[in-house]
Amino acid sequence: MAFQSLVSASRQFFPKLQIKYKDQSLLMKIMSIFLFFNPNFMTKDTTTVGYTIYFPSEKFVKCHPASCEVILLHELVHLYDQKRVGTLTFIISYLFPQIMVPICLLLFWLVSWKIMLPLTILFLAPMPAVFRTYWEKRAYLSSIYILKLMGDKLHFNPHLKEQENVFLEHFHGSSYYFMWPFHDINKRFDEAIEMAKLGKRPFEDPVFNILEHLAAKV
Repeated sequence: MAFQSLVSASRQFFPKLQIKYKDQSLLMKIMSIFLFFNPNFMTKDTTTVGYTIYFPSEKFVKCHPASCEVILLHELVHLYDQKRVGTLTFIISYLFPQIMVPICLLLFWLVSWKIMLPLTILFLAPMPAVFRTYWEKRAYLSSIYILKLMGDKLHFNPHLKEQENVFLEHFHGSSYYFMWPFHDINKRFDEAIEMAKLGKRPFEDPVFNILEHLAAKV
């Protein structure tokens, strides 16, 4: 199934789904200024805002069709979770604790700067992001499983261990603002690989019914 066909099939479950491209988006260009710590934001990373998934460019999708299909299914996990808990809850929890910075700046007018300045600096720091880690762990563990499914179906080696290392770097590195510098999750990804090799889901959730249905069409 071509990438665009997979997008169309995905709308069966997420009717509001839109695909856009960062190099054509003013919003993404503005965001890249604030996300300066992630040099790959515009050229390699995919970002979901609401029900819109922003890929780097149309050229990127054409050059990496299989990878983009896996990425699309990864992002659909975010859409599923957003629908499950509510868009506002998902966004606030995903952006916490850094989302507290604008709130602190507003409170400068009401509370002593001696209190608000240290708090602003604290929330600007790359603190562990518990909720962001939770949401991304669900999506990346799902990606491990999907890669194994697609590898079996299309007869290619998904190199799960190499993919695991790439995924874990997103947790430990600057891509998501060092959201989880601890390495306790490494074991969880090792377990997911072993489960995927046995044809088992990394965790039980109805989202896999959607992912498996779509992966079967690739």
